[in-house]
Amino acid sequence: MKYDGIDTAVLTNQIKVKGGNCMLFDNDYFSDKVINCFSDSTTWGDDSTGGGGNGISWTSHLQELIPFKKVNNFGKKGSRIAVCSDREDSFVERYLDMDKDADYIVVFGGVNDFVNNVPLGSIDKNDPHTFLGALDTIINGLNDQYPNATLVFMTPTKTSFAHSKEPYPNSFQKNQAGHTQGDYASAMIEICHHYSIPVIDLFNISGISPFLANSERYMPDGTHYSPLGYEKLAHRIVGELFRYLI
Repeated sequence: MKYDGIDTAVLTNQIKVKGGNCMLFDNDYFSDKVINCFSDSTTWGDDSTGGGGNGISWTSHLQELIPFKKVNNFGKKGSRIAVCSDREDSFVERYLDMDKDADYIVVFGGVNDFVNNVPLGSIDKNDPHTFLGALDTIINGLNDQYPNATLVFMTPTKTSFAHSKEPYPNSFQKNQAGHTQGDYASAMIEICHHYSIPVIDLFNISGISPFLANSERYMPDGTHYSPLGYEKLAHRIVGELFRYLI
């Protein structure tokens, strides 16, 4: 039987149980595979209290579900996808610094571009100071540097900035550039579709919302995640990601 294009018989044969944990794929298939997780504070593992790190990030749960040889966390707090004048750690400026042996690269970002009013730009103008121009640079650059790797993008998850000291807009409000966070998510989807790059729309399907009544359980500050939130996010990401890994 097939479900969503996936042969469930084949998938079932790949499911293993190790130490009481259900692992989605056979150990041998991923025993030599490396994944680069390229992102901002949501991947760094910010816990909204000034602490956190890779130990609680969603990336720390990947090997519990998929036994990669190595999971690299290239999350940088505050990093924008686009080049900006006040920092030198944009995705554009960092993508060449990752592990060159990666078999998979997951790019997850955009919320910092939204709150810092980065212009959207357009696909046909390769300006790395705009959101679409920067994404164009990154997609083509990664394709050149990692010609054999699988590239997957993920849209930024919703944010309320409920406890922020800065007057940042929430996901449904417009920033000073006149755009909502959904506009940035849609722009990422648009350019990924343009280049036939898989994109996981976490903005709409993360399963965690800062606008729910119990949001502080998973997102204490309405933007970053608690350890429980990162674990839940990891399961959602893996559930969407696995179809692109085989």
